[in-house]
Amino acid sequence: MVTTGIVSLDDSGNYFIPQALKPGLKELNQAFFFPVMATLTEKVKICFRNDGPKGYTYGEMPAEVVDLLEKKIPDCDIALEQILDPVMELRKGPICTILDLGCGGGNLSRALSRRFTDAVIYAVDYNTTAIKRATENPNYPNVNNIQFLCLDAKALPSEWTNMFDWVILYDVLHDLSGHVKAMDEVRRVLKEDGIVSLNDPDLHSNVRDNIGDTDVAGVGYAISTVICLPSSMSDGEQSGHGMGWGTENKEEFLTNAGWVVTDKRKVGSHLALNFTCVKKE
Repeated sequence: MVTTGIVSLDDSGNYFIPQALKPGLKELNQAFFFPVMATLTEKVKICFRNDGPKGYTYGEMPAEVVDLLEKKIPDCDIALEQILDPVMELRKGPICTILDLGCGGGNLSRALSRRFTDAVIYAVDYNTTAIKRATENPNYPNVNNIQFLCLDAKALPSEWTNMFDWVILYDVLHDLSGHVKAMDEVRRVLKEDGIVSLNDPDLHSNVRDNIGDTDVAGVGYAISTVICLPSSMSDGEQSGHGMGWGTENKEEFLTNAGWVVTDKRKVGSHLALNFTCVKKE
């Protein structure tokens, strides 16, 4: 880590984090990944073998990953208001039905419940451990307007067609192994006047454009190598994206897939960019 500039070493033999890296590490709270990094590093090494798997799902990662990922958003209520602002600028009527797609342990879903007490909220994740954590977490009271469901984003229930006013994918899109099918499903279940919020890492698609960005080199790519990239390749059919997909290629994908990006703004940290999208007419 010293040789790559992630950790520095002074003349007295003391190790320390470079000042340039501290803002990104503090904002992203990435230190919470350290307890599982060793296990994940061993898993990803197998994926580099010719006879190894192309990736692995969140369900194949240590169960602690679900709990650790919930710490990525320091204050879900503040983050929710930030992604909600551009939605309310577009929305003409009330928000009555909400889909939190890739809900993880449910922290953002509970913030939605507090903010929209009269709405019907579906919180979906394909990871059974995540849904179990969301429904059995003793630190949170049960809420009546959320349904936590273990479902595949690429095959949502047929009865959900044209059902939702608002669909949220918070730090999810770049992790998906079937992002095309998933966004097709989002289009199907979204009402014609519905809105989609996609919050994802804000990295350049061209690696050269990220040179010198110590937050990306020291934080983003390292985490993506053992979590995001393997997840995006887990079905063996995709080329894989992870954080390296980048904002430019992501926006191009959304446009080509029939979405209109009405707003882009930083949410949560300077490394996170929120896309507000509607269906192209």
